[in-house]
Amino acid sequence: MKKIILLLIVLYLLFGFSFAQEDLTLFDAKSAGLGFTFVTLNSEGETYFFSPATLSLKKFSYLSFSIDSNNNQTVKISYFYPSTTFYALSVDLTFDPNTQQYTFKNIRGAISFPLTNYLYFGTSANYIEEQKLIKGNLGILLKIGNIKTGVVGEGITIEKLSDNEYKVTTLLKYSLGLNLSLFNDTTNLYLDVVDIEKFSNTKDLDLLRFGLEQNLGNILVIRLGSSGNITNIQNYTLGIGLNLNLLNLSLSTFLDREDSSNLKLKYKLTGTLRF
Repeated sequence: MKKIILLLIVLYLLFGFSFAQEDLTLFDAKSAGLGFTFVTLNSEGETYFFSPATLSLKKFSYLSFSIDSNNNQTVKISYFYPSTTFYALSVDLTFDPNTQQYTFKNIRGAISFPLTNYLYFGTSANYIEEQKLIKGNLGILLKIGNIKTGVVGEGITIEKLSDNEYKVTTLLKYSLGLNLSLFNDTTNLYLDVVDIEKFSNTKDLDLLRFGLEQNLGNILVIRLGSSGNITNIQNYTLGIGLNLNLLNLSLSTFLDREDSSNLKLKYKLTGTLRF
């Protein structure tokens, strides 16, 4: 009970320091591939930073909290702050009930803007505390009608070796995302290739991600996606979303193979307040 009360207090404080935005519409460069959406199991917040072909920024502030069914039952709160239409910052506050400690993690920044009416550019950076480095991506997205294609270069890193020495790693791989929207965007199909060069050489199906998002009216959303080989049903996740004006709720479930014989059903619940 104390944990629930504490969580509500934190949500209230963060909500109180937020501000209203003039326009609640999305910046028109949505994800070209939701394959990785269903790995992170969160389509409201975590996937707005190239996963792998995401060029979307929201114009409104939002606060999301998620509860994961891992052994620690960790609670994570994410705050998304769009300074302008073109760039935004986000940070996660994580609470571990075992250690009773709070930590700030996953400090992220992203930039996204149109080059033309059909072509968008985007880049993002994420500070990884454990490794003391900055990891970034950059890419372009082409939008023609109801079809979007995104290409993202992944693996740019900046690591501090000493006070006067830094190590910079250039792009390690390129990923491709495809998105087809049907029936006035009520149905969205997604296909990702997470490593173009490797897939062209090996034709490995583990490098493909598939996603389906079906809107049922203005409130309910059904999501299905793969987190691995698209021919293996055990790699698929199933989720449901509920949109209530400024509040979005998402519940996702997936199978986790703990050993060679046992499968365990896991879940992730995410709530998002936008303001």
